Amino acid sequence: LSWVSLVVLVFWVSDFPHSPPFFLIPAVNSTVHPVQSPQNRFCILSVAPDSLPAIATILIDVLFYSHSSPKETVSSSQDLNSITFFAFSLIEGYISIVMDAETKKKFPSDLLLTSSSGELWRMVRIGGQPLGFDECGIVAQIAEPLANADISAYYISTFNFDHALVPEEGIDHVTEVLQKRQESQR
Repeated sequence: LSWVSLVVLVFWVSDFPHSPPFFLIPAVNSTVHPVQSPQNRFCILSVAPDSLPAIATILIDVLFYSHSSPKETVSSSQDLNSITFFAFSLIEGYISIVMDAETKKKFPSDLLLTSSSGELWRMVRIGGQPLGFDECGIVAQIAEPLANADISAYYISTFNFDHALVPEEGIDHVTEVLQKRQESQR
């Protein structure tokens, strides 16, 4: 802390003795984004790096040829029946894949690694239109109420949208929790 900063802080505190300094006041995100939940069921998987050659053709097909072009932006009042979603990440040699249960059928099951329960997940898409990079707290709008309700989630942020995957059996509770959050911030 420099002398100038200390003097400014002391001056500020002496002028407003009952108010916290501005840097201690939590930022308020005024934009509450709508959430949507498509009906698809999703799988969170891993693949051993040495098995990539065995699934390379399928990966190329899924990534570049199996899906239609992006649709027009869906309005926030319209529910999504299903969406095309495939996420592949390779970080420090570890591969994670998120795909819908139908797409999973294209892959050899013995090469996809999942939890022993093989649980399926449902998606909550944050925002009715592409989100901006200048916004803060978008994931927090979902993470905080879900954590408070003891609901686990797997988050994926993409260029246009943020997504939370939640265990399939809890999707009704998730929807209820997030609707309450949205109503309380209106």
